[in-house]
Amino acid sequence: SVQAVNGFTGTVSLSATASNSNVVANFNPPSVDGSGTSTLTITTSSSTPATTSTISITGADSTSGQSTSVSVTAVIQAGVSTAGAAVPAECINAAAGSGVQNTAFASERSTGFSATFAATPSLARMDAIIGFSSRSSDGQVAFGGLVRFSPSGTIQARDGDVFSASTRVPYAAGETYHFRLVENLPAVTYTVFVTPPGGTELLLGANLQVPPDQRGAASLNGWGALVSSPERATLNVCDFVLQ
Repeated sequence: SVQAVNGFTGTVSLSATASNSNVVANFNPPSVDGSGTSTLTITTSSSTPATTSTISITGADSTSGQSTSVSVTAVIQAGVSTAGAAVPAECINAAAGSGVQNTAFASERSTGFSATFAATPSLARMDAIIGFSSRSSDGQVAFGGLVRFSPSGTIQARDGDVFSASTRVPYAAGETYHFRLVENLPAVTYTVFVTPPGGTELLLGANLQVPPDQRGAASLNGWGALVSSPERATLNVCDFVLQ
């Protein structure tokens, strides 16, 4: 996060380097004009051994010659094989008035996991949500919407009781939007990104609170979609892959 003070309007270029050659760190976007935020992504592979890596982060303004650097330590756990961990891609088509269209996971998830999927709204201004379901102690299924195609014409993410977005992302009828969602069930938080057609991945929200009715859930057992309005509106969600 970059905060401008004393009338600063320059461009802050962000860079990150890792001490371990198997670890890659980069920013999106790579620079911030005045005030704003950028997401640091750290990636490695399942073959990387358990170790730590020091990541040096620098923010610099070339015009004034000012720069600031900090270091963070990434703890890399032992690599594990992910073969067979992905749930085969699936699709559902939700329509207004049809209720929640829900699909069960092959096995319940009780820790952290990631999901990718593509969603295509039929209208430019509709009310539809995509999310996960959990089962309460009495056997009832609770569906919690996380991503919303809102009536305002923008894509939003749920933070507790409220839908909002870190970045304003408008949507259009018939266009397909790709999502990447990282869930941390023990911490009852999640982070979600969206890639518009022909665009780059954008952060919708980071470390958001899950819906209130799922905060006590020990596991999640399915995913689904719900279209509330208007009549004849549909939402096609496809290529759902869970890891």
